[in-house]
Amino acid sequence: MKPKIIIGVVGIVAALAFLIFSGFKDNAAYYLTVSELQARTDLSPQTGIRVHGFVDPGSIRWDAEAIELTFTLYEEGDSLEVYYQGVKPDQLIDAQRLVAEGHLGADGMFHASTIMLKCPSKYETSETNRYDKAAL
Repeated sequence: MKPKIIIGVVGIVAALAFLIFSGFKDNAAYYLTVSELQARTDLSPQTGIRVHGFVDPGSIRWDAEAIELTFTLYEEGDSLEVYYQGVKPDQLIDAQRLVAEGHLGADGMFHASTIMLKCPSKYETSETNRYDKAAL
């Protein structure tokens, strides 16, 4: 094989590998509980993360005109204010488990870009059910 072809193929493979790995890094989102997020100090304000917790009863505030939703997530004694701009999920209720994806703002509020509701399952362990009963 000619050296020019080998160099060209190696260059293309290296460029593709770089694009793939840099794409994974940019789209990576860490999954943390509210308590774990509160304990972390190494996260920059724009780091994409996912946080799991329970909706604090009575904390849901919906502004239909501005299409803004704020609520508090809690878990193991820690709490986190969440701000979401978008349509309020129909099934969002107090004491519900959910995962919010977004970033922690410099103001300490979590700015969610996506909210994923978690439905209770009969296949969950008793440890998970303990949190559900404590939330009610």
